[in-house]
Amino acid sequence: MAEPPDVPEPTQRLAPAARIAWRAQWIGVCIVAALVIAAMSGVIPDGWSGPVWALLAVVAVVGAAVVPELRWRRWRWEVRDREIDLQRGVLVFRRTLIPMERVQHVETERGLIDQAFALATVKIHTAAGGHEIPLLTEGDAGRLRAHIAELARTTDG
Repeated sequence: MAEPPDVPEPTQRLAPAARIAWRAQWIGVCIVAALVIAAMSGVIPDGWSGPVWALLAVVAVVGAAVVPELRWRRWRWEVRDREIDLQRGVLVFRRTLIPMERVQHVETERGLIDQAFALATVKIHTAAGGHEIPLLTEGDAGRLRAHIAELARTTDG
């Protein structure tokens, strides 16, 4: 069986503000967890309340400081004439090549946190499922969506 040609590593990064957005999301999750812990305070056995709060504090600090930085450093993407190349992961690395002829449609999405930081996510849909390039600047996301749509049309035609 012949070896596939080498595909160069993707070089494009997410917007630097992605780190801040991921931190905000993580802090939001930790606030919800704190509310759940507070609501369950009568259920937590005596002597466990302090360690539970300490664990939540450690998870909040490490999750907000370390994980977004690692995610941002490792997230890469590239759009080429024939494929879209995505590389991501913190502990487990994943690389996905999406053939351009498989792209059915592409869209941008802006959640509440995205809007707060003027970011948007490009969603790429194929028959096999969806993929995304998250947290790009609004302008970059719009241009990328149009570029992918044009390449997908060219490949089909």
